[in-house]
Amino acid sequence: MNDFLYLVIDQGGQSSRVLVFDASGQQRLILRESVQTKHPMPGRVEQEPLEVVASIRTLLDKLPEQLGADLYKLKSVAIVTQRSSLVCWDRQTGGPLSPVLSWQDIRAAGYLKTLALSDTEIAEHTGLRPNAHYGASKMRWCLDTIPGVKAALGEQRLACGPLASFLLFSLTREHHFAVDPGNAQRTLLWHLPSGRWDEVLLAQFDIPKTILPPLQPSASNFGDLQIGDVSLPVELLNGDQNAAFFCRGTMPAGQVTINAGTGAFIAVPCPQSAVAPEGLLKTLIFETGTDTATARCFVVEGTVNGAASALELQAAELGVTDYQRKLEQWCRSETKIPLFLNGVGGLGAPYWQGDFQSRFVDVDTKNNAAAMVAVLESIVFLLMVNLLRIRDGWKESEPLTGIQVGGGLSQLDGFCQRLADLARLPVLRGVETEATGRGAAFLLAGRPEVWPAQPGDEFAPMTNAELSGRFQHWLKAMAEATATVL
Repeated sequence: MNDFLYLVIDQGGQSSRVLVFDASGQQRLILRESVQTKHPMPGRVEQEPLEVVASIRTLLDKLPEQLGADLYKLKSVAIVTQRSSLVCWDRQTGGPLSPVLSWQDIRAAGYLKTLALSDTEIAEHTGLRPNAHYGASKMRWCLDTIPGVKAALGEQRLACGPLASFLLFSLTREHHFAVDPGNAQRTLLWHLPSGRWDEVLLAQFDIPKTILPPLQPSASNFGDLQIGDVSLPVELLNGDQNAAFFCRGTMPAGQVTINAGTGAFIAVPCPQSAVAPEGLLKTLIFETGTDTATARCFVVEGTVNGAASALELQAAELGVTDYQRKLEQWCRSETKIPLFLNGVGGLGAPYWQGDFQSRFVDVDTKNNAAAMVAVLESIVFLLMVNLLRIRDGWKESEPLTGIQVGGGLSQLDGFCQRLADLARLPVLRGVETEATGRGAAFLLAGRPEVWPAQPGDEFAPMTNAELSGRFQHWLKAMAEATATVL
């Protein structure tokens, strides 16, 4: 095994992180710098682009002192970001022309109503469903609304693309202008069959291709990053969830992977020829650019927009403080748990109702603890709806063998045990909390055959009649609220 080290820049909604891993997947270093996510009005979620860049530069400047001689063992760099976040900037000056419109931002939902293509046609083009979280409607909003963006377009100096592209442009010595397929797909402008920008959807949204970053494989040369007196190649650009799916190495067939943080994402591997079950997504999570059987890696994916964000929002509305410390105990002690119909951030897969209004059913307004458990269970229930769609509604599915969980919510035993009980599958939780970083390091290292699994906890399925009953009642309530029978 080599003694190279791999550097991962992982930019998220609450913080920027730099992580260093060795060739066996051991985390050697993690540094964090907080960043703000603002909610200026309903539906709008933003970050300040220059603050995000400055936070990463601050962390990179600390590496020579933190690593010492190990700085010279660094081989390459990965940049991973939240996939649907978008920025407009000036290609001449590098300065931002818009805020970072977060993946959670849905201000431009109205543009989707003007599309001439059906949901099925858009899925055939992109692998996705039309959704305001994705970048295309946000781009159109910026082009129509922000004077500086309009002016830059007229003067042919406008760049617009995923946050990953803006960070790459801002951080690399060459101001490299590019995007990977994983982030490009989340613009809703990327053509899945050909791997190119989609001329039909560009025309639908009236977006000029000239403002978009050129496409490169996820693993390719994205320019150089200067750290002290060391110049390092950026050799991976990807979405955070895409990288997280590789946390334990190559995903075996039949394994369900769930990453539950601000949002929650569930995925199983699928062949390139697969058609996703109704209401779910087909996502390209990695591409090498080589002509081999493993050059493109796909998953069938379901998305839950309101996970930790739903807990945060409901805690604030209920006036609950310090719920993170108390929720585990409440999962064990509360018995009269209501139902929560969770549309925080818009109702995602497989319902796809962006304007769904969250609500409690049969809630005791005097029992906030039970209400918070109901919010947690709603996340489990939404994941289960997607899992059942994969297992029972997809003829190409391999038999499901187990669930691997990561992300902040996976640290709750009550979350993991409920998943195991409803899915009737073992749930494995690794000790690593930085699933995105470890997955990116695996890809940077060239997807080695040996990527030692980290120790963790296994949750065996148990009979839980009360939980199963609540899930059935929740399914009925959701069917009535959404006019959708699953």
